[in-house]
Amino acid sequence: MNEFVGKTYAQSLELLAERYGPREALVFRDRRFTFRDLKELADRASVRFAALGLRPGDKIALWLPNRPEHIVYWLGASQMGLVTVMLNTRLKQPEMAYQLAQSDSRAVLVPGPDGHRDFLADLGALCPWLSDRTAGTSESLPELRHVLCCDPPGDGYPGATDWSAPLPEGLLVPPMETDPDRPALIAYSSGTTALPKGAMITHCLWRKGWDIGIPIDLGPDDCLYMSIPLFGSMATMNGVNQFWVRGGRVVLGEQFEPRDFLDTVQRERCTAAHLLPPMIHQICALPDLDRYDLSSLRIAFVLSADRGVLDLVATRMGVPGVMTGYGMTETTTVVSRNRWDDPQEARFTTQGRPMPGVELRVVDPVSYETLPAGQSGEIWVRGYCVMAGYYKKPEETARVMHGDGWFRTGDLGAFTEDGRLVFKGRLGDGYKTRGFNVSPSEIEMALARHPAVAETAVVGIPDSDQGDIGIAYVIRSEGADADEAELVAFLRTQLASYKIPRHVFFVDELPLTAGTGKVQKFRLREDARRRLGRDPAGPDVGSSL
Repeated sequence: MNEFVGKTYAQSLELLAERYGPREALVFRDRRFTFRDLKELADRASVRFAALGLRPGDKIALWLPNRPEHIVYWLGASQMGLVTVMLNTRLKQPEMAYQLAQSDSRAVLVPGPDGHRDFLADLGALCPWLSDRTAGTSESLPELRHVLCCDPPGDGYPGATDWSAPLPEGLLVPPMETDPDRPALIAYSSGTTALPKGAMITHCLWRKGWDIGIPIDLGPDDCLYMSIPLFGSMATMNGVNQFWVRGGRVVLGEQFEPRDFLDTVQRERCTAAHLLPPMIHQICALPDLDRYDLSSLRIAFVLSADRGVLDLVATRMGVPGVMTGYGMTETTTVVSRNRWDDPQEARFTTQGRPMPGVELRVVDPVSYETLPAGQSGEIWVRGYCVMAGYYKKPEETARVMHGDGWFRTGDLGAFTEDGRLVFKGRLGDGYKTRGFNVSPSEIEMALARHPAVAETAVVGIPDSDQGDIGIAYVIRSEGADADEAELVAFLRTQLASYKIPRHVFFVDELPLTAGTGKVQKFRLREDARRRLGRDPAGPDVGSSL
């Protein structure tokens, strides 16, 4: 039974402290925290926020790298009814300013000057009062009142508040939030096609943490190694939460380094890890990988549908439960997942069955009719875990909420005959050539198998003859000199003829959204039109089903 149904942050943390109090919950460097420690630290964080005059509904932004304070202040803010805004640490100054302003953040937490970037300098350029207490409020950040430092801010920022100092005596823990349906977290989309949107996530992530652990038989003896950024939903909603609700342990890394990963897994006997394709390639490229003991690893959460990548984790690293899944920030992450011990073919080719309390449909995006197994359409989601909407973006919210609680993901997928979901890429990225639907992600995965290809992205642009044509952008591997003919010939051995891109353009870099590293495909479409002498502002490729 899921005991976290209907529970708030505060109620969930109280339950964990009572049930697992002396057990280790978090390991960071040489510091170890029990579940009781985390509850006490979260309560002290709530005291600090209340002392600033912050009240339920106020927004508090976290602009922090991986460190325990990120978790403690997130829990402390959200349990008392504040809304935690997660900021990507790689955001450029204009992107950071937009998200702070759009979210109406009243306070922002940052590291001190010794952090891996000068967060205070970026904020100081926007907020004169940071370096001069007499200066007025910021024009670009009118709601921001507090810059809170987890480390001493130094003499150059008298307007910053040093939260590394001891908590004053006599302050009381404020009242806790009691309504689990209120927003507790805002997580921004990548913004690859428009300005980022802040998805409002409720207290349901505790319930979700339990549900997504069911197919992998999580228990108190499980331990997650995690070095992916805490500002991402994969780390919080699909990371610490799913292990903590089972009494499991999380080993937090500051950033990924292959030998540190191997040493830590071996030393801490980690049973699970979040792995991205670049991490996997770095680990498997080590010539002495076999001298490390990875036998404790039972589960690998892999953010890839590439069969070659999944095979590496299963064979080279020897992890039995290689997992993929389907979900997004707006659905409080995973909404479908296979069992960890399902047949490998099912785990490598599908994203599994719906989670408890979640309904999935595959829908014709034009007629809205539900499609039978085997037919591709837009994935729709309904259930307790769908976001409360995009913050202050009613039109964008209305576009994705169809009615009766159904959320339109904008993703392309299909069901197998036995009810497993197959993710096929972004619906908006897909295009139709000669009457056939084409998924760019399929071509990208095929291109990535060629040794001369370091990175690639595929887009479709309108064509008067074919409907749409595919354009592949490729960054060559170091020292490689493959040309278009070689790559096209390679693809012809991998894909049906209608999927072969019309053109291959070689570039030195791809346009990326700062922080998330996602390719801005709308810029590639504009570039392709320009190269081919077509109107760069012409109609974009949308749903073509």
